[in-house]
Order: sequence, then structure tokens, then C-alpha cells
Amino acid sequence: MTIFIDTSAIIALAVGEDTFHSKALQWNGSHQRESFTTTNLVFMEVMSWIRYKRGKSVAVELGNNLLSGQGISIERVAMDDERKAWDLFQKADGRGLSMVDCTTAVVMKRLKIGDIFTFDTDFSRLGFTICP
Repeated sequence: MTIFIDTSAIIALAVGEDTFHSKALQWNGSHQRESFTTTNLVFMEVMSWIRYKRGKSVAVELGNNLLSGQGISIERVAMDDERKAWDLFQKADGRGLSMVDCTTAVVMKRLKIGDIFTFDTDFSRLGFTICP
């Protein structure tokens, strides 16, 4: 089974002081046999957050680990995904869903992925199963 991994989960795994760090490590440890995927936009969002909060060297190290292809595959967002995400963004109520979240939802639907490793509860409103 493939599980989408979102920004909040990657940050929780990488940052020891994160509120969800222990929960993320525990859940991830019990799901090592699963295959994980994310998008290039989530990758960029994580890199920006880590660079801003932890510094460039930490961001570079994490980025190299993510790009190594071991454990997480990175799906590139297609132009059609962007158009569909923009439509979803315009239709979504005013709270919660960022443009990256909308793009994630569109890519998950395209890839037929129903489960998302995230601490962002907004994805449940879109019909996805949130893990943990």
C-alpha cells in the first residue's frame, strides 16, 4: 500500500522538538514496509520551513535524504494537477486548505492514494484517511 506523506509528518519526523515528533516516529516505525510518496511541492514547502526554522545546513541534509529515493518517492505535479488544484482551491471554504493542500489532494486522487500521513485534519474533509 502507498501512503502519501505530507509536510506536517515530514517535519514531525525530522524535528525533535515538534509537538508530534514522538507520535510520528512511533507510527512511522510500525509502517516501515509501506511505500511513501509525496510531491515536489510538499518537498519545497518542507525545505522552506526547515531552512527558515533550523538553518540551511539542516535543510540541505534533510533534502538530500529525501531526494535519495530511499523510503519516499517524489511525484512531480503536472500542469493538469495544478489546474484541478486551482479549481478546488477556489471552491473550498475559506479555512484550512492551502494551495499545496489542494494540489496534494488532486495528486492523491490521480494516484488513487486514500491514506495520508499528516497531522493536518483538513484532509479528512476531502475524504482521505488520516494516519496516524
